[in-house]
Amino acid sequence: MCAMHPSPPPVRRTVLARPLALLTSPALRADQEAALFSLKCLVAAVLGLYVSLWIGLTRPFWVIGTVYLVSQPMSGATLSRGLFRLLGTLGGAAATVLLVPRFANEPLVLSVVLAAWMGLCLYLAMLDRTPRAYAFLLAGYTTSLIGFPSVMAPEAVFSVAVMRVQEISLGILAATLVHALLLPRPVSRRVKVRVAAILADAERWTRDMRAGATEAVLAEDRAKVAVDLLELHTLAVHLRFDSAYGVTQAEVLRALHDRMLDVLVLSSGVEDAMAALRAPARGCPAARGSAHDTAEVEEAAGVDSWQALLSAGLAADLAGLDVAHRDCRLLEHQLGRDDPRWRRQVPARLAGEARGHVLHRDHRLALRSALGAFIGIVLSCVVWIATGWSDGATAVSIIGTACVLFGTTEAPAGHVMRYLAGSAIGVAVGLVYGLAILPGMSGFVGLAVALAPALLLSGAFLARPAFTLAALGVVLTFPLVAGLGATNAWDFVAAVNSSVALLVGVGVALCSMLLFQTLDTHRSRRRLQAALRHDVARRMRGGVSDVAGWTSRMVDRLGLLAPRLRGQPGASQCLRAGFAALRAADVVAELRCLGSRSDAPTIRRCHAALIDAVIDHCQRDTLQRHAPDTPLLDCLDRARGAVLAGDEPERTRLLLLLAALRRDVLAPLIAHGD
Repeated sequence: MCAMHPSPPPVRRTVLARPLALLTSPALRADQEAALFSLKCLVAAVLGLYVSLWIGLTRPFWVIGTVYLVSQPMSGATLSRGLFRLLGTLGGAAATVLLVPRFANEPLVLSVVLAAWMGLCLYLAMLDRTPRAYAFLLAGYTTSLIGFPSVMAPEAVFSVAVMRVQEISLGILAATLVHALLLPRPVSRRVKVRVAAILADAERWTRDMRAGATEAVLAEDRAKVAVDLLELHTLAVHLRFDSAYGVTQAEVLRALHDRMLDVLVLSSGVEDAMAALRAPARGCPAARGSAHDTAEVEEAAGVDSWQALLSAGLAADLAGLDVAHRDCRLLEHQLGRDDPRWRRQVPARLAGEARGHVLHRDHRLALRSALGAFIGIVLSCVVWIATGWSDGATAVSIIGTACVLFGTTEAPAGHVMRYLAGSAIGVAVGLVYGLAILPGMSGFVGLAVALAPALLLSGAFLARPAFTLAALGVVLTFPLVAGLGATNAWDFVAAVNSSVALLVGVGVALCSMLLFQTLDTHRSRRRLQAALRHDVARRMRGGVSDVAGWTSRMVDRLGLLAPRLRGQPGASQCLRAGFAALRAADVVAELRCLGSRSDAPTIRRCHAALIDAVIDHCQRDTLQRHAPDTPLLDCLDRARGAVLAGDEPERTRLLLLLAALRRDVLAPLIAHGD
């Protein structure tokens, strides 16, 4: 009997273990955060609605929409988004007030001018690619919401613009106050968690690389870090609005970004060097190099053979990689200290002015999207004016808003479809509220209680990325359709007409964007690869003065390329080739500098021929090559021979650079196993 006594405690622990695990699970944590976010949005919406009705504003549904558009899970992000929305609204309202009276007598001309302004705003937003782009988007679609309804009634444009600025400002103020005061979620906490995860990932795949992990996995992990760095850059914009230490934290993040670029470049070089050293044992033909690269020649070269030089370069890169990892951890520590004098606590190499993230900007793609939005909006205006549809202004204003708001993506159809589904649900909910619920409300408390279920549910889905656009469609539509205002007066026919116009507008916007603003993934991928090759050649020719900015832009492009390669054959080889081209450009730039200082004519001639051969090689798509570039490898052999025959003071450095260049040229072929 005594032997049975110890059994109950383990059973009790087993029974309690599952509920405790569920309480601490990430899924439940996400549910709790979504519920808290939804509650804060509801409080902000009710506060804004109360003040709006109290001071006599006539379109309080704009306040509710603003609260949900501005609100973000992090308080600093809510403040920054609110500021950008306010600036964009002011800019759009000012442009509308200036344009509408000037062209009031020509509705079609006015429509074209408004569409041109919206296209310009979309163009600028696509070039920015940061949270600041929201200001340009607001400047565009504010014009749509105010301007097109004023085409047939231009005398009211000023009062409508002033009213919208008031409602938007009130919604921004309510959202900012509630998210800042009610259980705030600081951006800095999110930044520190993401930095810790990114550094842990980088250290993990460095260990895996040294242990001989699969090269394809390493290439994808490295590209993932490039994507994560873009997220950190976005968070850094919000950091300035988060706390008194936001500026300091943003400075540390820029320094950390620059050092992480070194980790990416060095680790990719180490991986390719290790693969090149293993290639002869695997019988890879690319490892044999040129026709002159025979065993006898290499044996005669001794310590200056390609393999020996590659091993020496590998040792130096591994040492540099270890230092870069330690520097990243040191900067992470400074990020947590929030010390404005952090530069005094770090080595001199980290205390300089950091370049930070430099973004890829595709002017041609931005212009294409802006022109597509312009064409779609103008065609819709022509149909509206020609048919004289009484609710056409509502439909066109929605078309313009959708073409601008969703036009920043290359394939916006999926986003518009989700928003359309949410709008349809919002119309149904709004009709129910207008017919059965709001007419029975006699006080503000009853109104707030009646709106709470729909707003709480919308806020909960808004916190989940997969449902964000559908939730926005609901919360922006149902207060409008329900006729939410200072009185309970509601016109069923007007509500149905506006609902039809709204859904028609979103549907036409979807068709317009499919025709004029959609870029398939293959074309987008080719444009990124062409931009990479162009900038590699520019760097090799000596046309780059801001090296840190160039490197950051190249890594940003690789981060953009990674998701577009997902599921494609040879994706990892393409990413490895991109990093190899980046390193080759750096090597050629240094070789150009050292070669120009050489006193030996032979070395200068060999370097000039080598640089021309490398530029020609990199301007072609190296992924399509399945054999070594023999003329280029011959140039490398001749350049090495010239350095060995001379007596250059930079002899060792020149040899290591030539070996690194050879490694980078052969990297795509070795990755293919050719």
